[in-house]
Amino acid sequence: MNHYPHHIGDFNSATRHLTFVERALYRELLDVYYDTERPLNRDVSKLARRVLAHTDEQRAALDSVLEEFFVLQDDGWHNARCDGEIAAYRQKQEQQSSAGRASAAKRKKKRAPEGGGGDVSGGAAVTGSTSVERPLNGRTTNQNQNQNHVKETSSPKADDDATVVQPSADTVPKSEGEWAMLFGPEFGVEVDHTDLQDRKKFWPKAKAWVSAGVSLGQMRDAVAKARVEATEGIAYLPAYVDRVLASMSAPPAESRAEAAARARMAEAAPLAAARAPAHAAAPTAMADGYQFFQDQAAGARALLPVVEVAHA
Repeated sequence: MNHYPHHIGDFNSATRHLTFVERALYRELLDVYYDTERPLNRDVSKLARRVLAHTDEQRAALDSVLEEFFVLQDDGWHNARCDGEIAAYRQKQEQQSSAGRASAAKRKKKRAPEGGGGDVSGGAAVTGSTSVERPLNGRTTNQNQNQNHVKETSSPKADDDATVVQPSADTVPKSEGEWAMLFGPEFGVEVDHTDLQDRKKFWPKAKAWVSAGVSLGQMRDAVAKARVEATEGIAYLPAYVDRVLASMSAPPAESRAEAAARARMAEAAPLAAARAPAHAAAPTAMADGYQFFQDQAAGARALLPVVEVAHA
């Protein structure tokens, strides 16, 4: 990544208690993280050389920053916000690459001569056609170098030139950043993963969806259900659809008729128990009253006489 959003207010709030050296090292570590697009090196000695932490004071400051803002895992030192930013960046690059391939194919089809003359299967048969695909991790000179972050529109295109390839229904996002990137194109709700307020509202819900393994198809069903059933405007779709997802996964509620029948059995159970044989215990709750009648019925069937039928 040649550029990443740096929010001064967020950074100051999170680092105001640090020393000058610790704050400087934290910025160095963030630069390395985004530049390599991967977790920081597990080897602190090598990492110290990378961020120019040579003195004992600087090494101690580096250890303190790593312990507070990063988590050591098998593949290196992780930072949750960096991981989210990188996942969103890669998702955007992948969508742009897919859109570019689809657009190039569409232009090639329009330029193909009528009657099938010439070989149009390759790029050489179409004059002026160029490949717009680039590697996912490759550098690009078109990346916005402006540090002022501008929100992008999240509404999907409705015209014939819409070339964004829609993810399949069985796609299961693996991070909060992936859900943030999907919500705009899919449901018209922009989630700015770099905005602190958006993260506070959206990230806990997205984290629960990741833990539950919610697929994109399930989310589409829940959003459709939410928009059909809502009796008034939905103030914040992610929060509303989160409740819909919970209701869709909950067991079906007991009907009124079932609840009334269970209540009547609970009321009648003590009287029936008093008239039952001495070994039958009286129920103590509604569920027990229902079970009492079930046990009585089973006992009655067991006491039915066995009638032998004589064969001629």
